[in-house]
Amino acid sequence: MCRSTAGNGTLSTEPDIEPVSLDRPALFDTGVWTWVRDRRFPKLASWFNAQAQEGRVLVCDLIALELVRMTPNESRARDVAARLDAFESVPMGTDLWPRARELQTLLSTDGDHRRVPPVDLLIGAAAEKAGVPLVHYDRDYERLARVSALEQRWFVPDGALAAQ
Repeated sequence: MCRSTAGNGTLSTEPDIEPVSLDRPALFDTGVWTWVRDRRFPKLASWFNAQAQEGRVLVCDLIALELVRMTPNESRARDVAARLDAFESVPMGTDLWPRARELQTLLSTDGDHRRVPPVDLLIGAAAEKAGVPLVHYDRDYERLARVSALEQRWFVPDGALAAQ
């Protein structure tokens, strides 16, 4: 936990958490979008905004659907959907379904097929097919990477935000 005096003289308790370093565009999972908007972590929001300005933040249809689903009303839903349209999107064609089913079967070797939800299977398959890293805060993508060519990267280290 970082305890320093903020510019206004108040004590800051924002933890010293270093986000992943990216050198190319990556698909950002829904959890990352959620954490960077958490007001307890302004440094994470600044990091995300810098990544977006550099063109490193990618979306896909499922992530857009999940983000719009979190909105409280139609006006906000339309606003979020319009903002998401500004980001480059990873394609999610029908060819991802067979790959998601294959990944699920591969996960069954260790019983992990019951842990990884279908949405994560499809998002992982989309990132894998597009050849882009998947930035996340979710152990499901580590599981998928063990049985696939998915390049996954923790947004911040596993557990870094859990106690916050």
